[in-house]
Amino acid sequence: MKFPITPEYLDAAPEPIAIAMRELEKDILREICKRFKLTGEFNEVAMNDIRVLRAYGLDMDAIENIISKHSKETTPQVQNALERVVEYNQKYYDELATKASVTEPLFWVSAADIAQIQEQTLDGYRNITRSLGFAAQTNGRITFQPIAKAYQAALDKAEVKVQSGAFTLQQAFEDAVRDLADSGIYTIDYASGHRDHADVAARRAVLTGLNQLTAKYAENAAETLETELYEITAHRGARDVNKPHVWSNHKKWQGKVYSTKTGGKYPSIYAVCGLGEVDGLEGANCRHHKHPFVEGVSERVYTDEQLENIDKPPFEFEGVTYTAYEATQMQRKIERTVRKLERRRIAYNAAGMVDKEQQTSIRIKRLRKEYRNFSRAAQLPTQAERMKVIE
Repeated sequence: MKFPITPEYLDAAPEPIAIAMRELEKDILREICKRFKLTGEFNEVAMNDIRVLRAYGLDMDAIENIISKHSKETTPQVQNALERVVEYNQKYYDELATKASVTEPLFWVSAADIAQIQEQTLDGYRNITRSLGFAAQTNGRITFQPIAKAYQAALDKAEVKVQSGAFTLQQAFEDAVRDLADSGIYTIDYASGHRDHADVAARRAVLTGLNQLTAKYAENAAETLETELYEITAHRGARDVNKPHVWSNHKKWQGKVYSTKTGGKYPSIYAVCGLGEVDGLEGANCRHHKHPFVEGVSERVYTDEQLENIDKPPFEFEGVTYTAYEATQMQRKIERTVRKLERRRIAYNAAGMVDKEQQTSIRIKRLRKEYRNFSRAAQLPTQAERMKVIE
């Protein structure tokens, strides 16, 4: 039987939410950066230009409306993603119970438990849009600034540059727009001080909910099926590092069967896979999942030979050799760079900085070509949706 939730599904399911968050980011950037557009009223001569912008302030009502509209449109998408995972898991374990000649329960996970995980996920997602801002570099330190404060800080910085005589107003504004775009929109957890790009935080919030539901189904099903065995999912380009712990290398343990008990036929899921550890199975940024394995009934999804050959051999690109894992990391790096340049292009467009926008568009075109060439050399599918910053 194929797994109900695969690593590939977990990678793809949160992406529409991340794309929507980037659209929100674009709208906020455009609302802010259009104020740096030099017109007949704001010219190179008058230093009062910056002071006028500061006094006029930022239309936070407009920005709050943008955020509110986004939240109303995307919350149902998060809910739907969670409901699909419930549906897939319920169907899978019903079929497994039938195959194992076990009477399946009406619900593998109680409605109360499902509702609790769904509400926690939705609350976490909504909290992202309640604490948006920019990451600013001050005296060599990165600090979080709420949107209105970041705008005022950008004006302050521009004023200092113009007063120094080393920058024209146009140059100072170009720098301000670039800095805001390069930061992008962040969200912060004020309790912990942890900050993330808003799209990354949104992706993680949804993925956490999907993971929690899938894990709950697996644990309840294992109890009903009276098995201490679990089979682990597998995917190409799995983490292939050997430190700091033995379980840090996910490629070595993926796709095999493990036990929650020690001393038996199967190795320990805790000692080998690091279940419950930050860098282990179902830990941070891990897309693997465990699913109950009923000996004599279940058949492994992957053979040892298939696991041995799951990745393409190392390859060379522009003089550098990459493993499968390193190739996926390089893909993510290029995607992040394209997203940053797309933010710049949108910000320059809003500010009427045509030359800067055209220069950035050329860089984006070149980088997208490099991305396609690298992906072809790595024999990896391109994921253009990860580079989307919707117009």
